Amino acid sequence: MAGIQLSGLASGMDTASLISQLMAIERTPRTKITFDQSATTKRQSLLQDINTKLTALKSANDDLKSAATWVDTQSVESGDATKLTATRTGGAPPGGYDVSITQLATAERRTYGFQSPAADGPLKILNQNGTERASIDLKAGASVDDAVSAINSSTDANIYAVNVNGDLVLAAKATGDSSQFSATGAGAETERVAGLNAKLTINGAPVERQSNTITDALPGVTLTLKGKTAVGSTVGLSVGTPGPDRDAIATKVQNFITAYNALVTTTRADLDEKRVPKAANSADAQKGTLFGDSGLSSMLSSFRASVSAPIAGLSGLTALTDLGISTGAANTGAAVNQDAVDGKLVLDTTKLNAALDANPLGVRKLLGGLSGTDGFAQSFGALLAPLQGTGGIFDARVTAATKDLSDIADKLTTFDARMDAKENTYNKKFTALEQAMQKSQAVGSSLTSYLASHTTG
Repeated sequence: MAGIQLSGLASGMDTASLISQLMAIERTPRTKITFDQSATTKRQSLLQDINTKLTALKSANDDLKSAATWVDTQSVESGDATKLTATRTGGAPPGGYDVSITQLATAERRTYGFQSPAADGPLKILNQNGTERASIDLKAGASVDDAVSAINSSTDANIYAVNVNGDLVLAAKATGDSSQFSATGAGAETERVAGLNAKLTINGAPVERQSNTITDALPGVTLTLKGKTAVGSTVGLSVGTPGPDRDAIATKVQNFITAYNALVTTTRADLDEKRVPKAANSADAQKGTLFGDSGLSSMLSSFRASVSAPIAGLSGLTALTDLGISTGAANTGAAVNQDAVDGKLVLDTTKLNAALDANPLGVRKLLGGLSGTDGFAQSFGALLAPLQGTGGIFDARVTAATKDLSDIADKLTTFDARMDAKENTYNKKFTALEQAMQKSQAVGSSLTSYLASHTTG
């Protein structure tokens, strides 16, 4: 502190200790302010968490009505994946197909007894018609490994080169009879394996292609040939009828349930945590900051009503329970199902799949995936809209908590400044008291000396 401080030099009092005790009493209200700060910080954090979970729930709800969720798909299955695999790429004619594979597509391959060149010169790769495809320079004395490296580095050769026991083996990167090539400057050719086309029949109709990956033999399906079938035998290929992807829809429904339950769990915990009367520390002050919050209670009530209510204007499948989505049984024998009491959802996938099999359009309408028809996603989305996101109710509550924290910080700053001034005042007063007592003692000493000297005379 500024100014002279004389701690009990004249009075004999421990003035520093006295001031410290007085300031401790003066600062008592600060504890309440810091507890308010802790409680507000916790409330802000809890509200932010709820807002985040509302955003996740909105995303999951939007997926229920997304056109991407309801795009028709078809199953494509091969009877023997070691011989044939198939992938759907678009709309395909449904039905069964018998595929016989008599020949796989292979690449042209040539083997040369490589001899190191006596002089610098080119190794040339020639096309099927004899025209030059690539010219690769080799130095005198180049090894087979040097040739392999040079060929594989060429961007024009379109050839794989390998050293096989000192021989130079070249293989076309493409397959089919058009993959033919030859080479000069590579040594004497010792073996040739011709490139062949893939040959198969689909329901008896012959198909021949350059590659084992065939995209145009069956509309909407890519075939990948893996091996030849036995003479007289076929591989069955099954293309299902167009319809919604049950697995994808079940995943989206489960994602909604997961997001919904996460919000319920968090909100219920916030509502049920009780305050600590006469909090003794910051941890106690942070407890129960949203206990019994009417806004949270109202939100959960409206959500529970929405997931339980039938959707107006629909027939047949009208409520989520028709799809196996419910809160489950409140009691399981003698035990209470607390999750059901809290309003958490469960999914009966068997019931959902049965509904998708029996009435896929009805499921789509109910969940809100059919354009022009309001279903659950639209109804629930209307409840979410004012609550979630920038400008929503919870965003506004977070903003309000942020302002409260700013006000509390200002209050602490003002309070601390007042305490500093108060402590400075105490120091000045006690210093003045000590100085006055010192002067008084000095006057007394002088007077005593004066009287003693005159009395003696």
